[in-house]
Amino acid sequence: MANQAPSDTATPSDADASPELPAEENQILAALRSRSMRAPLFWSVVGRFPFYLVGLALVVFTTSKDTGYLSAGLFLGAYSLGTALFAPLVARRVDRYGQTIVLLATGLVYPVSLIGFVAFESGSMAAQLACVAVAGATVPPISGCIRTLWRGTGELEPAGISLESVLFNVFLIGGPLLLSVMLLLASPGAAIVIGGVLAAVGSIGFATTRASRTQPATPGGTRDPLGALRSEGLILVLALVACTAVRTGIYNVALPAFADAHGSASGVGVFYAAWGVGGILGGLWYGSRSRRWSVQASLRVGIVVLSAGALLPVLVWDNWSMGLALVVLGSIEAPMTVILYAIISRTARATHVTEAFTWSSTISLGGSALGAQIGGLLLTSPGTRMAFLFAFAVLLVAVTIAFTTRHRLAKAL
Repeated sequence: MANQAPSDTATPSDADASPELPAEENQILAALRSRSMRAPLFWSVVGRFPFYLVGLALVVFTTSKDTGYLSAGLFLGAYSLGTALFAPLVARRVDRYGQTIVLLATGLVYPVSLIGFVAFESGSMAAQLACVAVAGATVPPISGCIRTLWRGTGELEPAGISLESVLFNVFLIGGPLLLSVMLLLASPGAAIVIGGVLAAVGSIGFATTRASRTQPATPGGTRDPLGALRSEGLILVLALVACTAVRTGIYNVALPAFADAHGSASGVGVFYAAWGVGGILGGLWYGSRSRRWSVQASLRVGIVVLSAGALLPVLVWDNWSMGLALVVLGSIEAPMTVILYAIISRTARATHVTEAFTWSSTISLGGSALGAQIGGLLLTSPGTRMAFLFAFAVLLVAVTIAFTTRHRLAKAL
């Protein structure tokens, strides 16, 4: 595998060699037609589609054994904690040793760990905890890998990252639907195993593609404990990611409470579907357009618009108005996600690109968990308006960060 000379200044590989797209061409379609990215994109869908399925299946599997939600929370917590703690370390190995070997290794360990979790259902809880924690720690780093590949496509990178935003929402909606179908045909344990196998197939298939095999590793340079976090620009972006994630965590608690107060808690599924549909529409719209603004200006405008949109859930009065508000909010969030990833791509150290992308996922997971705790505390008072107002306030903090650090971020870019 070819090696890339280490450097702390991130420049998209082969960007200068990429043909410039005509302004009128739909860039999403151009990205889908990319011959080098077609196979990685396909295998990334196969491998990531079950990620949301597995988390839900863990809960269903545990509660179906009459062990209660306490055990379910314990197992899901171990799985999530394993992912949060080890995902950046796994991504660092991708940067140092290349995508192929890490994708193959995690593609083997991940399903075996989930199979072990199901196999120990009548045995030791400690053994199950160990298996599910290992599974969380070895989730195949497909997302970080494909974002790194898109980074090397030059003019196609914005459209590729927009596709990532669209796919995130597709997985968010499709994963639970796939679980529902599986539960009609098989047991919750079988759903966990099938999810693990699908992730393994996608990971191994991705690793065998030419784009992944030829992606340069960056083994040179001194070992830095901070790794990707040595970049000041990345830290600034992660602060914005954290704010948006805390907002999301608050919504994860407040939306079910709102649905319960206006009919039935089971109606929350419609809310998430509306949110996801908005994200898909916004991602397709933003990714298909040729942009003229600088990424710094796009960031400031985007965070202001997103904050204004966060007022919509405060103003709604029933489930229909909430669904419409979430469609609008999702359509705003998708372009903002693309902008944040574009800045991560530009501020990441060239020797820690995959790790930089993975840190954004880790911060999102941690911020969402914190937001859920905050939301739970705020919902002890009657109604959900206070929770939605607090979420709006969190985004105002993000606006403050974006404007007060704009000169430092511009320097980092």
